[in-house]
Amino acid sequence: MISVERLAVIMGGVMMILATSTQISHAAGKTELHCITGPIERTYGGTKWLVHSCTDGKSLVFTAEAGPAAPFEFDLTYTGNGYDLDGKGKGDRKYTDAAYADLQKLRAPDILKLIKETQAAKPKS
Repeated sequence: MISVERLAVIMGGVMMILATSTQISHAAGKTELHCITGPIERTYGGTKWLVHSCTDGKSLVFTAEAGPAAPFEFDLTYTGNGYDLDGKGKGDRKYTDAAYADLQKLRAPDILKLIKETQAAKPKS
């Protein structure tokens, strides 16, 4: 059996390791984003997408859950100097390429408007 004192020492070490890994993560600029605010529905490339905003208040995620582009996700991530647009999934390339072309046209005012709309949206139950 482990004594209470020994358990406290072990837990203290675990907490120190977790704190260090969190600091390293932040120092490397890799803050974990959670993108669950929203969604709102928009059409890009002729396909409906669900749009969620992220905890940084600057990034967005676009997901196709139905239709020919699904399953697919685009991440529009704020880098500090602008935005990166990346996509992943197995949707029909014809539709995902068309959506990508539309999403590349988004500018700062468009992105800010989408973020505000996702923040005002009622979560779907």
